[in-house]
Amino acid sequence: MRAKIMLWAIMSALVAAHAQVQEVWRYRYTPPEPWLMAQLERMVRLEDGSLLILGWTETPLNGQDALAIKLLPSGIPAWVYQQDGVRFDDAFVDAMEYNGTLWLLGRFTNEHGKLETRLLNLSQSGQRLGETLLFSDADSHHRPLRLVNFYDGLLVYTERITNGRSQLLVGEYPDPIDLRPWGVIFDPTQPESDPLAVGTLATPFNALDVVLLGDFRFYYSGPAGGFDSPIVGAAQFGTPSGGYWVGVQSEGSYTGEDIVLMHFTPSLQLRWGYRYTNASHDDFAESLALDSQGNAYLLTRVHYWAGEPFEQRALRLLKFNPQGALVEDALIQTGEPPNTRAHLAGIIRLNAAGQRFVASNQFLARVGQGGQLIWFRTPPIRFDALIPEADGSLIAAGEESLDDGFIQRILTVIKYAPNGDLDGNGCVDDADLLRLLLAFGQSGADLAEDLNGDGVVDDADLLIVLFNFGSGC
Repeated sequence: MRAKIMLWAIMSALVAAHAQVQEVWRYRYTPPEPWLMAQLERMVRLEDGSLLILGWTETPLNGQDALAIKLLPSGIPAWVYQQDGVRFDDAFVDAMEYNGTLWLLGRFTNEHGKLETRLLNLSQSGQRLGETLLFSDADSHHRPLRLVNFYDGLLVYTERITNGRSQLLVGEYPDPIDLRPWGVIFDPTQPESDPLAVGTLATPFNALDVVLLGDFRFYYSGPAGGFDSPIVGAAQFGTPSGGYWVGVQSEGSYTGEDIVLMHFTPSLQLRWGYRYTNASHDDFAESLALDSQGNAYLLTRVHYWAGEPFEQRALRLLKFNPQGALVEDALIQTGEPPNTRAHLAGIIRLNAAGQRFVASNQFLARVGQGGQLIWFRTPPIRFDALIPEADGSLIAAGEESLDDGFIQRILTVIKYAPNGDLDGNGCVDDADLLRLLLAFGQSGADLAEDLNGDGVVDDADLLIVLFNFGSGC
């Protein structure tokens, strides 16, 4: 009996704590002067496991330069490529690997002060092979959106803005489409599937309607006749439930801001739709991810109407099954009171086993069922991109704030990996080994003991604990 009581006490203490992860490597890009800033636009995984970091960096003389950095799997930079335009607002916004070389989509400013779209070709070693000016003139801005591999070719999506009017350009010599584009949804693993452009269009009866544009068109207008805007999206093909998922920010009536999540077939036939609404808080879509079974995970930002302090903010995680039923609605339980009116944003990504990783401008965590935290970190970084690895590790990138006499914002990429410290006491010891042995053989996406992220607690996880045994003690 005493042994059972002791075992229960040990397990209760283990469940109450957060597992820990270790920092495997950290890369920092620092601008040339301490008062300057750098910002991430996108992080792209290359075929050899390297990372392509895209964004911009400030310079002392000419504003923002477009910036691309190739990081090896070890976190060591292979090269840094920087390019300046004629004026000040330059950045690389997207990239892809095609026919053995790298293609970078760039936003630059021409001599007229207008945005232009350029496509650069670099070798794997960072040498410039060529450049194409796609769109540029004296009267319009051309804002590059996405670069897509479509039927074994490169397809560029661009927004043209002329006298306040937005149009969508698809390809190099397109007919403009009247649409205010918000983004492009596609499955990068299926280049023969149609990309889906999403945007808004003003109509005589509503302020803004949502337009989905592929081989077919779909229009959505909320019942309140207000503003409806597509905010998040995802695509997945090759499964019976494959297609597109689109999250719309929609004005309710007395409920304020609502979220409408819709799932479409590849031919844009609506499978299901769900309006997430609550009379006590506004809801905003932040990020969307899919697992291999066709479940959709929607990360939302909540603004509470009642209570003190006024208008508290928090993140919630919603899970929808393939049939469109809301099967999970949980507050992410950071252990802190809801944020009080400060900016709050977040992203969610899943690995192949369905493990959920959430980042915000306040924390980085692996989140289990019910919003429980499996591990939790609070670095002073605003994370903009996450890539879960097949071995249970996580690569996170964003802007890190430094204050060493100057307030500086630098670009930072970190790789985290579980170190076997399951009870979070800073020491990999007998308690961690006991916890893993008790969970041995279990399977699922919410197991802290599944250290290598393959969906089952097995010998590989045991090896991680044994390899790190005694560290931190």
